[in-house]
Amino acid sequence: MTKPGTRSVARSMEAGAARINPDGAEGTSGSAVSIAPDVSEGSLEPGAAEVSGAPDAGEVSEESVAGEASEESDAGEASEEAAMPYFQDIEQYLRYLEVEESRRPIISYGQEIKGDMLSIGMRGRIVNWLVTASYAIELLDDTVHLAVSYFDRFLSKRAISQDRLQLLCVTALFVASKYVEIDHPKAATFSAMTKYTYSKQQVVKMEADILICLNFEMGTPTVITFVRMFLTSCCEDNRSLNAKKLKSMCIYLAELSLLGDCSIKFRPSVVAAACLFVAKFTINPKIRPWSLAVQRNTGYKVSDIKGCIVDIHNLQSGRKFAVTAIRDKYRVDKFQRVSTIIPKKIKESFLRNIKYANG
Repeated sequence: MTKPGTRSVARSMEAGAARINPDGAEGTSGSAVSIAPDVSEGSLEPGAAEVSGAPDAGEVSEESVAGEASEESDAGEASEEAAMPYFQDIEQYLRYLEVEESRRPIISYGQEIKGDMLSIGMRGRIVNWLVTASYAIELLDDTVHLAVSYFDRFLSKRAISQDRLQLLCVTALFVASKYVEIDHPKAATFSAMTKYTYSKQQVVKMEADILICLNFEMGTPTVITFVRMFLTSCCEDNRSLNAKKLKSMCIYLAELSLLGDCSIKFRPSVVAAACLFVAKFTINPKIRPWSLAVQRNTGYKVSDIKGCIVDIHNLQSGRKFAVTAIRDKYRVDKFQRVSTIIPKKIKESFLRNIKYANG
């Protein structure tokens, strides 16, 4: 038998989703078990050292991050340039996808699905573990964002017990890595990430549950998708130092947004626009971040994204979560040390809509 390629089961089977019975997987029917109200951080500690010999998942060394090759960045810029002739069509299609009900988590799903058993604070700790665990095996940003999307969408439809949350986390990463990465880690790697609390067979079983629960709709735009799109349309010179700092700041803020409920309350394009606003303000706090040109290119007035701007700024200021691992990742030269910049208070006038070209 020919060995399957490294691309995702999700991607290869997405076209056949209509032929799959969503109720056919074991454990998909019957009464669901609610998630317990507390998740101890110790129970969610990944066995990162056992996975790849990398530093502890909460410790991202400057050497390991700064030593990565720049080929990924160059390839990304080349692909962006190649896509420019199709930019408007791509954006229109992504805007269409992001509002599809099946690709969006339910707002306040913890309250609506599980009777107030899953708080936003608990979700933040779980997602923080998921993001941190991804550092140990150097997964791409797109993989992490997609995994969080799978996590939220799955819990919008099903409740699982507390002792299976970690399994859901690592399997969401597993499925996302199959969809995004050229050479994705194997199921055994994700089993090791849980210190073998779950076997690779359990990971594969949960993979099937996720695919069926999400009806094989695995390709969906995330915040990082729109961040890159807005940076391309709003920045004339993407190779300048200031543009590189803006890009790093936007990606940093996008990663922070995963911890809060931004990705649940707001569409990915709204979160991306808010990240761009806060990033521009953080780098140049004396200059109005939004202009008519940026408003035209993103499709959002300041009033459209004000609530999300406040949420992103609060996350950046550390008023909601302790995010040491994420800050450490973006503290190095490769990312322009953007996490070391202390955010200032946003002027109220900056949060008003622009009426004239000069602001």
